[in-house]
Amino acid sequence: MKTVTLAAAQMISQDGCILDNLARASHMAALAKTQGAACVLFPEFMPQGYRLTPELWDAAECFDGPTVHWLGETARNLGVYVGTSFLEAKNGHFFNTFVLAEPSGKIAGAVRKRSPSMWEAYFFKGERGNPYVDTDLGRIGVGICFDNHTYEVASAIQQSGIDLMLMPHSYCTPTQTTKMTSQADIDQLNGRPGLVARLYNQWFGVPVLMCNKSGPWNSPVPDTTLGVPQGFRFSGRSTLLDADGTLAAQLGDEEAVLVGSVTLDPALKKQTRPAKYSRYIYPGSPGREIIRLMEWRGSLSYHFSSLRKQKASTVRMENFG
Repeated sequence: MKTVTLAAAQMISQDGCILDNLARASHMAALAKTQGAACVLFPEFMPQGYRLTPELWDAAECFDGPTVHWLGETARNLGVYVGTSFLEAKNGHFFNTFVLAEPSGKIAGAVRKRSPSMWEAYFFKGERGNPYVDTDLGRIGVGICFDNHTYEVASAIQQSGIDLMLMPHSYCTPTQTTKMTSQADIDQLNGRPGLVARLYNQWFGVPVLMCNKSGPWNSPVPDTTLGVPQGFRFSGRSTLLDADGTLAAQLGDEEAVLVGSVTLDPALKKQTRPAKYSRYIYPGSPGREIIRLMEWRGSLSYHFSSLRKQKASTVRMENFG
């Protein structure tokens, strides 16, 4: 049984500006350290931003690129755990890879996103692997954004015996009502990552840290089945739950650092079987299944894209100055 102070750096990321984003992240990590944090979690794709066009590939990195170097250096300089996900290029493919560095600066482990969601399927592929990283703090579960929402990943976490759960997100939602989207719909979407964090907390009896981005999201998309997103924002609301279900800390949608203390208590751990609603862990409209069609189209486009193969094979360190 141990008490640990955790931080979520709910930051704004500029699309394609890796070095600027890492510099911004350095300030937020240092701020978290001054507040006693032993582990600092950044959002999904913190270094790359979230522009869902082929320009995203221009910001990809090899595993030994700027982001992983920054993680190790920042962790060592501050004496804390630091984690984020980045767009990794390897063997002609792109992956959404979460990396956690330990206080010594050593890379503790990596987890790749399993299920590219919606338009993401056009730009990187999923990979199944262990959804956790073993550390001196204990076994840390990792779910990258939409993966947390799936029965597949929740079931894998259930079987992994984790001590702590990290949920980096790039979760954006509409801000304007339409004929198809009511204010109640928007409110429900804004609260969904927090709901997922609460479900994992209840099912597995471990602290859960969900870190989302802040700021506007404006990007073209390769599939307009659900329309063209306009006026979207990253919904923020990063959340920290203690093992007993206590809300330790929560943010609004502003850029800020969340810091709170939780207890890793083996006596509270559970292995409750997650709920299953099709591929999700919460109920929803049958209409959401159309997203599978978008992802299928995206995976085909990705698979046959000659530009993707060329871009993934030519990533170089010098691209980043």
